[in-house]
Amino acid sequence: MNAIRNTLTRAAQVITFSALAVASVDAAAAVKFRVGFDAASNQYAVYMTPDSVPSPDMLLSAQVTLVVPHAADAKRFSVENISSNIPGINWVDHSRVDAPKENQAADYISLGYYFSGSKVSAFGWVAGQEKQILTFSSKQGCVAGVKLIDSKDAFNQLPNSAGTNPGNDFLNVGWKMTNAYIGNYGDAVTCSAPSVTATTTTTTVTTTPAACVPTSKDADNMKRITALKVLKAEATSVTRQKEIDALIGRYQNKLSCKA
Repeated sequence: MNAIRNTLTRAAQVITFSALAVASVDAAAAVKFRVGFDAASNQYAVYMTPDSVPSPDMLLSAQVTLVVPHAADAKRFSVENISSNIPGINWVDHSRVDAPKENQAADYISLGYYFSGSKVSAFGWVAGQEKQILTFSSKQGCVAGVKLIDSKDAFNQLPNSAGTNPGNDFLNVGWKMTNAYIGNYGDAVTCSAPSVTATTTTTTVTTTPAACVPTSKDADNMKRITALKVLKAEATSVTRQKEIDALIGRYQNKLSCKA
């Protein structure tokens, strides 16, 4: 992975070197990353939010590393159909380490930046405004727990067991050519789930809490409550759990009997 990243970085530096001598370089800036999943398009997306606008806006090197639940065979997480939202900017799945010694419950997938053409495209940043940078799909669809690597991740403490450098980075000429990435925001991916069902050869029975036998009027709200309880169990932050609890309470209050 390091060899590929170094090759891509050197290619960018050759093109931008002459510009560095005359560029008006801003103070070092901060960029945060986020990953999310859009159920409507069945795609993952990586977003970035800068605290200022680089001048000049010329990207030299960047990497985004996904941390996904470890799985094998058909359940092994795949990254496909990577699409950039910035014209002339491309991303490639260039490194993968499955279940490293530091964290055998996760697989690490790094997406690296490269550009095509004679000039690096500007990102069109707006300070404090989130921008969707790239999207990709996976054969596994939505997988709960997909997130981005952070500085505290055991596999991100160098040297690691795989001899790689998986950390997120973002080097821009207008941001002093130092790593402007400072961390992530948002939670790990969560996935909505349908009501739990038990299927036989003759009937399909929707499972509902034993404490409440809903009327036909309550059926929809009971389904919502069941799905929200699944989401709460998957939530990785206390704030998200409290938000889901509030929604559950709202639907319970609409029931003729309480779940």
